[in-house]
Amino acid sequence: MIRNTPPGTVLGAPAAPLRGYVLGYRGYRLALRQPLRRLEVPTDVVTVALAFEGTMSLTDAVSPAAAASFGSVAAGLRRTATVAEHAGALHGLAVSLTPQGAFRAFGPLAGELGGHWAEAGDVLGPRLRALTDRLADAPSWPARFAMLDGYFGALFAYGPDWDPSVHWVWRQLRHSHGLVPIGTLVEGTGWSRRRLELRFREHLGLAPKQAAGILRLQRTLNALTAHEDHPSEDHRSGHRPTGADLATRCGYYDQSHLDRTFRAMVGCSPRAFLAARRTAAALPGPAERITDRVSGRVTSTVLDPGGSGS
Repeated sequence: MIRNTPPGTVLGAPAAPLRGYVLGYRGYRLALRQPLRRLEVPTDVVTVALAFEGTMSLTDAVSPAAAASFGSVAAGLRRTATVAEHAGALHGLAVSLTPQGAFRAFGPLAGELGGHWAEAGDVLGPRLRALTDRLADAPSWPARFAMLDGYFGALFAYGPDWDPSVHWVWRQLRHSHGLVPIGTLVEGTGWSRRRLELRFREHLGLAPKQAAGILRLQRTLNALTAHEDHPSEDHRSGHRPTGADLATRCGYYDQSHLDRTFRAMVGCSPRAFLAARRTAAALPGPAERITDRVSGRVTSTVLDPGGSGS
């Protein structure tokens, strides 16, 4: 039995002991009159979405191919954006994991997820059905989030740890927003460049250079949307950063390099992405149509609002 949860989106924080591994929970129950398409940009987040009702169609935004349809899905770190579409009715929840949390929960399968989507059952195994049923029958979103705390807390208690050198590399990449030279990472670990890439792929599913690109993109997206969301701060300072300023700050050679990289990863220009966010923000209707999935990260925008995909 699925409880009669009111339509909307609810964000939940994990219990304190889990916060190095779980970034947050997001419950949703959508009952829209038309399909919804969202562009999900690359982030340093591993997502597990558990469906109570409805399915999603996922397509690579940069290299479109035949779409894959999922109920419950696990998505590893991806270098390119994803277009996610559903018919308008969707009920379930998503768990946002750090890469360390994904490895501790799923072991080597976390590395195999890199760049891919997979049926959540391929990661969680036969326990997925029982977990999803229990979550669906819970009386409230807080009860579901508490259930997830217990479930993932048990996985983390006995899961494998990252190699200390991989942890150090990831910390350097995170602190520098992807700008630390690979040579510095090689020297810091004492590994060869090939071994560094192999070990990093085993843990995160991507090479260090690819992970650095995602972190640079996230810094760029945060800077772009900050200027959109707080234009008065630019006015008070008397200076709105130019594209060249932004490119330099975020580790690109110039504005052209930023634009090419953005298109190669997101599938559109920065200008088009911001325009879609502005249009989505102006739409009447529920906030879940425009909410980013993870606090502190720019994760998505609605596509074609007002059209067939609004």
